[in-house]
Amino acid sequence: MISTIDIGQLANDGTGDDLRTAFDKVNDNFVDLNARFPRAANGENLGPSGEGIFESSSNSTLSFKKLIGGDNISLTSNVTGITITAPDSLDQLIAVSNSGTVTVARGQTMSIQGTSGITTSVTGQNLYISGTTGIVSADGAPSLSAGLDANNQNIANAGVVTSTGFYGPIEGLVYGIDVRDLSNAAGENSFDFGNLNNTYTNIIDYLQKETDVEFGTFVNPGTVSATIDLGTIAS
Repeated sequence: MISTIDIGQLANDGTGDDLRTAFDKVNDNFVDLNARFPRAANGENLGPSGEGIFESSSNSTLSFKKLIGGDNISLTSNVTGITITAPDSLDQLIAVSNSGTVTVARGQTMSIQGTSGITTSVTGQNLYISGTTGIVSADGAPSLSAGLDANNQNIANAGVVTSTGFYGPIEGLVYGIDVRDLSNAAGENSFDFGNLNNTYTNIIDYLQKETDVEFGTFVNPGTVSATIDLGTIAS
């Protein structure tokens, strides 16, 4: 407690403290200030966890750590406080799938996993989702939404192929017939078209195609002006 020296009402009026009393109070005040100095010049970081900002004290100087913004962290200072913001931070992550959604809360981890015929991998900052062999066989009813380019590869073990058209060379059996050779010596691939019947539209066509005409021998009669019109012979 600080002691106040009584200096009287007027100079040398004899009402104030004498010199001994006055300097005794001065000594008491120095003792009191000396006892207070360690508490006044020391800081304390409160709370059971976290980083403290008080660093040390030296005489009457208190040293505190600075707050420094890291990646995507900004600090704004005013008279009464310091505001810490993360302008480019991710507020919320929601993964949406065909069968539901997953909300990833702070501190949680979401994994991306492959299924039958699908694998996932991470290289650096890149996530890769790839299809492996067997992805088509894993589909119970695979279908194409566009034309299939086989890239000059073979299609093996196809079984029955149903098509509305075919273009290009073909090898193998078509309905049990080897279409690569339709005229082989064995004759098993020969064709029997049955009897070929002519169709006539008038008597002249019939006589021309069904009646043999014997013209005999043509003898040069010399110069004649007669013209023989045999009509049109259609096969």
